Amino acid sequence: MMIGCKSCSLTNSSRGLACRTLGPRVAGRGHSFHHARETFRVDRSVVCEAGQARRRGQQHGRKVRHSGQTQRTEQGSDPNVMRLNKALASMGLASRRGADVLIEQGKIAINGKIVSEPGVTVNVLKDEIRYDGKIMTKTAVTNKYYFAMNKPKGYICTNAKDGQGGSGDRLVVDLLDGWVAEWKRKHSNSSLAPRFFTVGRLDVQSVGLIFVTNDGDWAHAVQHPSSGLTKEYSVTLNRRPGKLDLERMSKGYMDKENGVQVVPIAVALDDSDLSKRNRIRIIVSEGRNREVRNIVEAAGMEVKVLRRIRVGGYRIPRDLGFGKFVELKPHEVRRVLNVGADRSI
Repeated sequence: MMIGCKSCSLTNSSRGLACRTLGPRVAGRGHSFHHARETFRVDRSVVCEAGQARRRGQQHGRKVRHSGQTQRTEQGSDPNVMRLNKALASMGLASRRGADVLIEQGKIAINGKIVSEPGVTVNVLKDEIRYDGKIMTKTAVTNKYYFAMNKPKGYICTNAKDGQGGSGDRLVVDLLDGWVAEWKRKHSNSSLAPRFFTVGRLDVQSVGLIFVTNDGDWAHAVQHPSSGLTKEYSVTLNRRPGKLDLERMSKGYMDKENGVQVVPIAVALDDSDLSKRNRIRIIVSEGRNREVRNIVEAAGMEVKVLRRIRVGGYRIPRDLGFGKFVELKPHEVRRVLNVGADRSI
């Protein structure tokens, strides 16, 4: 039987995590999360804020069309009309800031006229855009691509080399080099391939699910707090946690820089693999820097392996090896933003 919380919509699943409302909605009451033999409480205000965020995301979110492109829900918006720097970035020429520099240098022409203002708006299907006299093809900007990647340890989520060698030379987007080479072969008339970037970040030591795309609107929708999306992590600790350890982790940690208490949505033992008794699962919604690591360290424990296994309604395939990726189908692109699909663990 599915047991759920009316405020946050978290439900139990066959894996054993449940959210039970403890009586009427009155001040001081909370939620009890039960996993196997361990039970602990999470403050209601945190859980309810997550539920409210989900509802706000449903009311003010974005729709993803079958073509893979995103558009605002407001009527009359045209996804092919955008600022020139955004169009150039989507075509793979440079980042938006880099595109601004090229525009200011007079290297960009629209319909035969040199432009020098970065704020110019263009229609990528109707306007002819040239860079140093060469026509920029529209294939890379009109076609949107979405990938789910299993990030290996040692790779960083950035689009620029840090110039310092070491791990900074290994970029997550570089794992798509083979796909990009094949794309160029099939689109030999295109001057540039799509410019890809990661959606959010995983630190260099962490592994697991990271999205890579050339759709900035979709990436913004996934990352923005109003979407109400949660993220789930599988965490291997330095020892098996006891009940007291789980209770401490459920209380979160104090973010002294911002003066707020950061509390996870749920913490539970992960008994899916009995040979790995030191493993837990943590669900968070805020996406703060080192959030999961800080939650664990505040409880006096140490993270050995941190792996993200779900974002929103999309869970990483079990058979996807490190450094491998899959291109998302249209229904999977929509599933990521489906806040109703992330209720069970």
